[in-house]
Amino acid sequence: MLYTKYVYYFQGAGLILLVAMIGAIVLTLRHKVGVKRQSIAAQVARGPKTAVEVVKVASGSAIIPSAEGRG
Repeated sequence: MLYTKYVYYFQGAGLILLVAMIGAIVLTLRHKVGVKRQSIAAQVARGPKTAVEVVKVASGSAIIPSAEGRG
């Protein structure tokens, strides 16, 4: 009885929910200018020269980074 008497209300509510879901997806997928995006291809293609180097440092001393490898 519920689905026969109130069928148009259920369809209307379903349509409203569908429009709300599509609207939420559209609002979150906008590309904003000036926002950095993740480049998975660049991350996977990195080599030893662009990787992080782990260095042991004695207590109380400092490391001055070299200019090579920066860009």
